[in-house]
Amino acid sequence: MLEYDKIDKVPVAEIEPVYLITGEETLLMKRFIQRLQERLAPGGMEDFNLTRFEGKDFSIDTLLESCETLPVMCEKKLVILKNPWFLEPKGGGLESREEEKLKKYLKFPPDNTCLAIYCETKPDGRKSITKMLKKTCCVVDFQRLKEVELKKWIQAECAKRGKSISAGALIELIRNFDYLSRNPSQSLYDISGEIEKLAAFIGTKQEITDDVVRESSIYTFQNDVFELIDSLSKKKANETQVRFRKLLADGEPAMKIIAFLRNQFKTMIRVKEMEQNGYTASKIATKLKQHPFAVKKSLKYSKNFEENKLIELLNYFTQLDRKLKSGKMDAVVSMEMIIVEICS
Repeated sequence: MLEYDKIDKVPVAEIEPVYLITGEETLLMKRFIQRLQERLAPGGMEDFNLTRFEGKDFSIDTLLESCETLPVMCEKKLVILKNPWFLEPKGGGLESREEEKLKKYLKFPPDNTCLAIYCETKPDGRKSITKMLKKTCCVVDFQRLKEVELKKWIQAECAKRGKSISAGALIELIRNFDYLSRNPSQSLYDISGEIEKLAAFIGTKQEITDDVVRESSIYTFQNDVFELIDSLSKKKANETQVRFRKLLADGEPAMKIIAFLRNQFKTMIRVKEMEQNGYTASKIATKLKQHPFAVKKSLKYSKNFEENKLIELLNYFTQLDRKLKSGKMDAVVSMEMIIVEICS
């Protein structure tokens, strides 16, 4: 069980008077703070029993005054101190008078206040105030999850959304992220966002399967291309170039992007005509044997173009695709040139 779940089972009277909350996983830290707030300052009581301080925008005197104020109509109040400057490596230090006052408070904190010190940057362990915090208060350190923990966390995240995830899908999902690698670039925020998308993708179905994870990753690519089409329709050359380069950076070949654009403009012409003839999105999806997600996107973005413009764009990309397949042109350079031409 993760620390932020444990706090739900602790009686309010036993919630610690001071927490030092640190670690690499910002999402878990925020959830811990959220759980504390739900326990100590639930809806309607925030004005009386919750005070927030952040960065340099406070004095130690003001902080301690708030901590020593009695709670209203409850056992304990919550004071959140986010990213205090005096704990940061380059944040400088407190004046001796302020540091002594804070240390005195930390030695004998009142039972009717919970001071939650929340640090997104690792506190400077060389500072005496950091050493005292680690010695006297409850330290909650949210490090990156190990593989077993990550699997349990993903299953719990799915359950929160009323979904389950198969063993194969769990492996497939983790494989799509570099979270467990030696030098990861992604966090639980990224995985949480993907779970949210998968839950929406399967609609009323209950289980996320490995086929769903694979299919959804295809639609992630499609969604990125639709955003490129959107910026193209608005003649935003720089934005379109950025979206194109992002797709390349994600490992998508330029030839694949161009081929998809050609097929997409062809589909957009068809769905536009079918909608004008009274077809609904679901009927269009059935008729074209496409996923409703793709059809809805095609309908949405086809509205940004006149039909003759869609035909013109289809011709553009059909000719470009032929030239690329004959080896006469470089795909990346050609795509960048065509973006400039269309947006000019």
